[in-house]
Amino acid sequence: MEAFNQDLSNANLGPLWDVLHDLVPAEPKGPAAPFMWSYEAVRRFLMQAGELITAEKAERRVLILENPGLAGTSAITRSLYAGLQLVLPGEIAPCHRHAQSALRFVLEGQGAYTAVNGEKVKMRPFDLVLTPSGLWHDHGNGTDEPIIWLDGLDIPLLLTLDCGYAERYDDKMFPRTRPPGDTLARYGRNMRPVCMSDHDAALKDQPLFHYPFAEWRASLMAMAKSDEANRHDGYKFEFINPVHGGPVMKTISSFCQLVPVGMKTAPRQSTDGTVYTVCEGEGVAEVGDKEFALSPKDTFVAPSWNPVQMQASDDLILFSFSDKAVQEKLGLWRERRV
Repeated sequence: MEAFNQDLSNANLGPLWDVLHDLVPAEPKGPAAPFMWSYEAVRRFLMQAGELITAEKAERRVLILENPGLAGTSAITRSLYAGLQLVLPGEIAPCHRHAQSALRFVLEGQGAYTAVNGEKVKMRPFDLVLTPSGLWHDHGNGTDEPIIWLDGLDIPLLLTLDCGYAERYDDKMFPRTRPPGDTLARYGRNMRPVCMSDHDAALKDQPLFHYPFAEWRASLMAMAKSDEANRHDGYKFEFINPVHGGPVMKTISSFCQLVPVGMKTAPRQSTDGTVYTVCEGEGVAEVGDKEFALSPKDTFVAPSWNPVQMQASDDLILFSFSDKAVQEKLGLWRERRV
């Protein structure tokens, strides 16, 4: 058998019987590990990076949150990438576009902007801002304080599919085509234009790219006043695309969640690897066999099928994103609520 296996290897063949249980497991399992990044610890390194390299030279000044079980892959789960980006006062992160879908979740600073296809969005803490696949976008900071946000992209997924591309715009900024807030006014109030302009048509699959914290936090609090908490989630919303009511992007789903003070959620497992960021409050997250003490702006990852529980010592508000969108499209997403 040893000689036979060597002959197979020399012919670029392999015996399925040796690897079948790893390729087709009884339950989801993978190398990604539960892990948490302290915001204050990452911020110190990020500010050092700000002294060493400009946003223009780096193109995007970002520290990657790399999963310890996926060393060398620049991935936080097998399908998702996450990193913290810094734009200092007076800087512009130049305009480009790419196949990857991206979200920005603001952690620190306000008044800087992201522009998508020529429309500026002023960024405030815990706002969710999208830069969907194929759309031109640039970032700038005209304030006197740094701005830091969490980037979430589907980079590992597109690397697996070998379908990524990127293109830089000729100028640092895309020409301004719409006043700030225009898209939010058209699509952010449970309405959409009946007769679409050329601009609307260009964004027909992905029209809304700004979900302000002030609005989604108010929705969580209103739900908490009128409903009992779900034993697995507390109170939880999914951010949606207003055109079809589905996930905010084709490959990434995003959520917000309130675990009220004193509550410990029941265990929940799902096939989508999920990245969480704490917005308000403190508590403890149990992910698989790991336990994390949570503080505002910390980020942690719950890989696929790891049981997750939250315990809140204050009202705990969380943002999260996952690859549930693509799993649902393929009919693969599953969960278990214990």
